[in-house]
Amino acid sequence: MLLAYVLWSVFEGAWSEAESATANYAELLATWQQRVTSIAVVSLLLFAGLALVLFRLFRAQRRERQAAERLRQQQEQLETAQRIAQLGSWEMDVRTRKVVCSEEQRRIFEIDPAKADLVYEDFLAMVHPDERERADSTFQSAIAGDHLLQLKHRLLMPDGRIKYVMETGETRFAEDGKPLTVFGTSQDVTGQYQMESQMQLLASAFQYSGEAILITDHENRIVTVNPAFSRLTGYLPAEAIGRNPRFLSAGRTTREEYQEMWQTIQARGFWQGEIWDRRKDGGIYPKWMSVSVIRDDDDGIRYYVAHFTDVSAEREAEAQLQHIAHHDMLTGLLNRLSLAGRLEQALAAARREGGRVALLFIDLDRFKVINDTLGHHVGDELLIAVAGRLREAVRDSDVVARLGGDEFVVMLTGMEHSGSAAMIAEKLILSVGDPYVIEGHDLYTTPSIGIAIFPIDGDDGQTLMKNADAAMYHAKAAGRNNFQFFDSRMNDAALERLKIEHSLRHALSRNEFLLHFQPVIDVASGRVDGVEALIRWLHPEQGIIPPGRFIGIAEETGLIQPLGDWVFWTACRQLAEFKAVGLSGLKMSINISAMQLRNGNLPVLAKGAIEAFGLDPATLIFEVTESVAMHQPEETVRILDQLHAMGVGLAIDDFGTGYSSLSYLRMFPIHHLKLDRSFVQEIGQGPDSWVICDATIGLAHNLGLKLVAEGVETQEQFDYLRLQGCDLVQGFLHSRPLPADEVIAFIRQRNG
Repeated sequence: MLLAYVLWSVFEGAWSEAESATANYAELLATWQQRVTSIAVVSLLLFAGLALVLFRLFRAQRRERQAAERLRQQQEQLETAQRIAQLGSWEMDVRTRKVVCSEEQRRIFEIDPAKADLVYEDFLAMVHPDERERADSTFQSAIAGDHLLQLKHRLLMPDGRIKYVMETGETRFAEDGKPLTVFGTSQDVTGQYQMESQMQLLASAFQYSGEAILITDHENRIVTVNPAFSRLTGYLPAEAIGRNPRFLSAGRTTREEYQEMWQTIQARGFWQGEIWDRRKDGGIYPKWMSVSVIRDDDDGIRYYVAHFTDVSAEREAEAQLQHIAHHDMLTGLLNRLSLAGRLEQALAAARREGGRVALLFIDLDRFKVINDTLGHHVGDELLIAVAGRLREAVRDSDVVARLGGDEFVVMLTGMEHSGSAAMIAEKLILSVGDPYVIEGHDLYTTPSIGIAIFPIDGDDGQTLMKNADAAMYHAKAAGRNNFQFFDSRMNDAALERLKIEHSLRHALSRNEFLLHFQPVIDVASGRVDGVEALIRWLHPEQGIIPPGRFIGIAEETGLIQPLGDWVFWTACRQLAEFKAVGLSGLKMSINISAMQLRNGNLPVLAKGAIEAFGLDPATLIFEVTESVAMHQPEETVRILDQLHAMGVGLAIDDFGTGYSSLSYLRMFPIHHLKLDRSFVQEIGQGPDSWVICDATIGLAHNLGLKLVAEGVETQEQFDYLRLQGCDLVQGFLHSRPLPADEVIAFIRQRNG
């Protein structure tokens, strides 16, 4: 605008002068030229000034833009630095409690970026509740000027995460001393805290580890060891640090094994295995060791870390387990597993060389009686003694094994003929049959031996074992204390036994059992005092099977429990029927198995039957064999006391065949002793045949008990027993066991 005005003024003046000087054209022309020149100069000066002004304005604006850019860059650098350091900054107005904070501060506290106005309470609310009061107190104290703000606390995030924050700050005061603002920083130290915790954990693990740990440098010199190292090796840290760990070697690990170990460490960075070391006191032990490598940034080895434990106990345990796996725990003989392996080896050698192998299957006679009457501890000692005699009676090259219970096997190799096996069997009979003295008891047991010979009696180990077992049962049947060679007929008997066992498992569900009742006669009056319930098996193919053929199998297979329960309930039901037909007061004797007695619920069973059938408890007599009663006498006394308190009668069956402690016999609340038929049958057979009968009758009467004699079959036996004061008898002389309807008729005829 100014420039235009100046130009116009110049041109306007020039035009006026030109009009007044028209007469002098040349002068006018010269004047015009001068004026034009002046105007050009002025214009140039004006343009130059304007350009200078514009240039200076441009430079000022550029400096401002550069300053703004530098400020922006500095701000970004500050934010980047804060983000990297996880360090936020903040400033709080003390009066309004408003807080201005950096972006990193918002990120640390995870504050919504859209939230503009922040106050002190927003931040305090995020402090963990357990530390909120302490944090506020520390902050208020810093505002008051007592100290600089320095506080470490936790943040509780909305999703339950925990952060650790370090607060640092100071207060700015007015001239009058009033606090104006508090400014400071907040640093997220969660990672640092976690690292410190991890380092503390690792240090604690190193210090308190049960495993010995040593760390060596790249030259394999020990740098440090933990306390477990000193406890295991006996070397203090000062005695180990700086040394090569080879000073621990016991010399049992070979150079080749060490070379292989180091090759693996160099190649894989890890090795573990077992080596032998020596303690400071000279003790040698196996240790399980793991070695790891720690590398530097250039992948060079910086440290070796080894940790190890003494595995002596584990190796001993493994050896013991190996021994247990192949040996009988009680006797130390080989067990069934080892016998099978040795037998297969011996048979393979015999096949190659055309030799013979003999298996002697040995079962101890009457061992169960000793075990049940004197206790398992005495039985175990007897088995140990028998094992020793078997081992001494054969060659070192022969195998002696225990299969379990009182069953042993001897394997003989290198025999030329079967007579050699017979000679060894005879030697074993003499050796095992000698008396034993165990815990003050003179004990006697004899072996029944079955012999099977390869290849005559079987071509494999399983067949030989089966046939030797069958031969052993044949020896039992032949009177015990002898040996028998295998015969094919024995195998047929074993198959028959298996068939009986299979049928027995289904007989109850098929209702194939029934009871017969043998009368018990009062000697003085001749009347029937009671009956004994005896089980019979009505087999669909074989007809009546007597108890002797299946009771033993039932006991071995565990079927005796349901079978005994059936007998009990059926006998009680029949006793109620006897009463219903007018046979009041008749007693029913029921045999109780060992399993029924040991289950402990016999009193409950008896009470249930008495109430169910309306029985008089005195008409029930439970018979327990002598060996069963003495197996666990204290438990037997407890159960019998409960039955006695109910009014149930109690009897000891087969008396004289086992081992009775008279002190326990006096404690049993029994009413009857039943003299075993084997002693009754000896009456009249010799000058001393009556001794046991007389002694038993006298014992029963002295204890206030009635004596029942079983198996009375002749008039001579009955007359003798009556003369000696026997109270009750039963046997074929008076009646065989009868079905229920026949025994009712017998009782009515006998009792009138």
